Amino acid sequence: MKLKRILFVLLAFISLLAICSCKKDEDKKSTYVPVAGDEYWLGHNPQEDMKGYQFRILSRKGMKSDQYAEEQTGDIINDAIYKRNETVKGYFNCDVVSIESSSGSADDAINSILAGDDQYDIIFPHSRSAFQYAVQDALVNFNDIKTIHLDKSWWSQDIIDSCNVNGHLYVLDGDISTHRLQYAFCMFFNKRIFDELGIEYPYRMALDGTWTFDEFSKLVKKGSKDLNGDGILKPEDDQFGYYTSNWYGPINVLYTGGQRIYSKNAAGVPYISLNSNKTVEIFSEFFKLTDSDDVYIYNQISNESDPAGNPFNEGRSMFADKGLGNAKAMRSMNDEFGILPWPKFTEEDVYATVVNGHASLMVMPITVADKQKSGKIIEALCAIGNKEVIPAFYDVSLKTKFSRDAESEAMIDIIKDSIIYDLGYVSGGVLNSVGSSLSKSSNHDFAQFYAQNESKAQSDLQSFLEAYGS
Repeated sequence: MKLKRILFVLLAFISLLAICSCKKDEDKKSTYVPVAGDEYWLGHNPQEDMKGYQFRILSRKGMKSDQYAEEQTGDIINDAIYKRNETVKGYFNCDVVSIESSSGSADDAINSILAGDDQYDIIFPHSRSAFQYAVQDALVNFNDIKTIHLDKSWWSQDIIDSCNVNGHLYVLDGDISTHRLQYAFCMFFNKRIFDELGIEYPYRMALDGTWTFDEFSKLVKKGSKDLNGDGILKPEDDQFGYYTSNWYGPINVLYTGGQRIYSKNAAGVPYISLNSNKTVEIFSEFFKLTDSDDVYIYNQISNESDPAGNPFNEGRSMFADKGLGNAKAMRSMNDEFGILPWPKFTEEDVYATVVNGHASLMVMPITVADKQKSGKIIEALCAIGNKEVIPAFYDVSLKTKFSRDAESEAMIDIIKDSIIYDLGYVSGGVLNSVGSSLSKSSNHDFAQFYAQNESKAQSDLQSFLEAYGS
């Protein structure tokens, strides 16, 4: 009897060990159960056990948080990114890891890729660095990745159209990142200055489609003020109607009149479309305004900060154009501010918003071993980003937390819907920052600038097409 009892206890103990062992194995596997609606935010990709595959993201130095969150912290955007990654990990039984580049442009992976090393599944380099990878045969053509659904709303259709050359598409942007919104150019305005002048906020004009460069200029000329009474408007002391730098206004104004550096012909081949009468008119009117005493334009020589401080944040500018994400840094302003789209050049034009070239774009190294599997994870990250991360940034954080009125919410919708990508701006070449170049010149003469650079520009484009779209 005693022996039977001992055998029973021993068998029970062995059974318990087996159960624990099985439970341990189950814990390693995905516990995610698909629910209704997954076919939307997982990009129509079926669930797959990837057996703990490490999906590796290389982010730029200081920008890791755009793709990765170590834990939930209570910050809305951080927690949305954390939830996105955890959902993907559970659904595919994979691990999403992030590596921070030693470079602010994340261009330091090129040597390892060309050496054949499979170190990263995707890279988020500076937009112009992305094209440097592309022209060195270091990237996958996204048109060949069938697990990425390029027609879905979570991918930027404008960049797919603009950067798809002869069937080659090496860069993507979409809801896998917040950079498209963070770095979208927009116009901020100081409500106190408008109130003191008894001027109605321009919201109605923006909604009606009458918010034009001419209307903007009229307001700018009313907004400057000699605060210290010395008879001279100085950037460090006085108030201006409009504050900008060579990397903001001069870049975006070109697109408000429907112009682009590169366009495509009927065969889909890019050509230089910059040189037009409309371009001449746009730059002429813009620099006529910025050369007036009512405007302070800071022409940055290197990476140093503006010696005049930040006139808009300090309440000394009626308007300023910056990235939409700069609204976060304005929470400490004493004055109330509003957000507007950049004005159209004329009423016949459409609103156009450029994403600052400082933003990241997404690329896939050619060394990735299983490109379709990585594509499946990429698609899920972007689709879930559309449902979770972008609303956190856009609807909850930017609209409610950082912007200061309900009207600005409608303006942000206009800005988001008007985002464009110009291949001539992001891909490089002597014309890629034409507005900035003109801003730094003494006479801002576009015709002269173009004549001096046309031959080099044509050569740049030809070299690019041979390396990128051949």
